[in-house]
Amino acid sequence: MTQGPNFEELVGEDLPAEEEARLRRAHELLLAAGPIAELPPGLEEPTIGEQRRPQDENVYQLLPRRRVGAALALAAAIALVAFVGGYIVGFRHEGFTAQYSVPMHGVAGVDASAKIQIGSRDANGNWPLKVEARGLPRLKTGYYEMFLTRGKQMFTCGTFGGAGAKTVKVRLNAPYQLQRGDGWIVVKELPGRPKPGPTILTTA
Repeated sequence: MTQGPNFEELVGEDLPAEEEARLRRAHELLLAAGPIAELPPGLEEPTIGEQRRPQDENVYQLLPRRRVGAALALAAAIALVAFVGGYIVGFRHEGFTAQYSVPMHGVAGVDASAKIQIGSRDANGNWPLKVEARGLPRLKTGYYEMFLTRGKQMFTCGTFGGAGAKTVKVRLNAPYQLQRGDGWIVVKELPGRPKPGPTILTTA
């Protein structure tokens, strides 16, 4: 039995959870629909002995009524495949190109790591960030926050949740002028505790 295309190979592994779920549903619907059936004999090109209609005549007038619905369904299926395929390709090539990548490591006693991919600065001065972290301690409450550091100064770049062995992939943002010597840290923010909390990941 021929298997359909692999979902992960089509869209990659760097999708946000919401977009991955949406695309996976569309992918499963296409697989469930199966391949498009062969063209029925009644829709094929007329034989030499048959009289051809004018080319500008409505094509649906050439079809028996019972086949009009099948033709419309076929057109809808083709449109759905084209739309989903185009959406996946567009999403994978959404314009994010990493200018450079910065590795992060866990502080003493924390077996965690991360990678920051920094994209192109936009016209408003924002640096888009792709962060992939693995091995963060699991939190019952609270969240993680990433900072750009410059000497004793700290500038927040966003917050996120998630932990454990599975890689956490998030999009953050740095609306600052990046400078040589800047660093990055991820801290653990807990309810009722002073902020910023203890550092979990660092580039130092």
